[in-house]
Amino acid sequence: MADISKLVDELSNLTLLESAELAAILKKKWQRAQVSLADIKRDLPHWPDEVIEQWLFHLANRGDTGWPPPEPLALHAWAAILGFRPLSWWREVSWKRERANCVFVNLCNGTKAIVTEMLEEKASGTIDDATARRFKRGADYLMRNGVFEKPPLAMRLTDGLSIIDGNHRISAFCGLENIPSELLEPRGLKKPAPDQELWIGTHSRGEVPLDYPPGL
Repeated sequence: MADISKLVDELSNLTLLESAELAAILKKKWQRAQVSLADIKRDLPHWPDEVIEQWLFHLANRGDTGWPPPEPLALHAWAAILGFRPLSWWREVSWKRERANCVFVNLCNGTKAIVTEMLEEKASGTIDDATARRFKRGADYLMRNGVFEKPPLAMRLTDGLSIIDGNHRISAFCGLENIPSELLEPRGLKKPAPDQELWIGTHSRGEVPLDYPPGL
């Protein structure tokens, strides 16, 4: 059980803006989900629960999504999330936990662009609070444990690993690539090894998600 008095002391140091953000986060966390894991599992019975929980569950409970995604997707909010592939296509994707070399050069161009932008925003101080918080959590866990808190979801494209879910974690990982171990070890921290465990998705026909709607 949490130390309530200590928690109160810590919360009293929050600014008004931080308190409002915390209240919004807790309200969202405690709000009963409209879509359950079982609802999604019925449409994707062969998918591991961890993959659904990590990627689709919270997205299905957004105000602009719901479940199941429409088919065809057209311009629905799910379209870009699902890589412009319908649910019937994703049913043919199988997931397996595998070790992969996650260094920056092994990422696909699309994921490289996301990582580069996040690292540049962090370096320049223009990163937004929510992104900074998720980045820091990923980096702190990696430095303490040497591995991802949860294996990101990825698919292998011709130009490298495409991160389907976990861009904050992979950005934190890439941000730690060039930090010498000698700077971390005296503080009891670790530099994560290049090979990390991922959930790798593979389509039955070897196809991959799209960058834009088909036909454009």
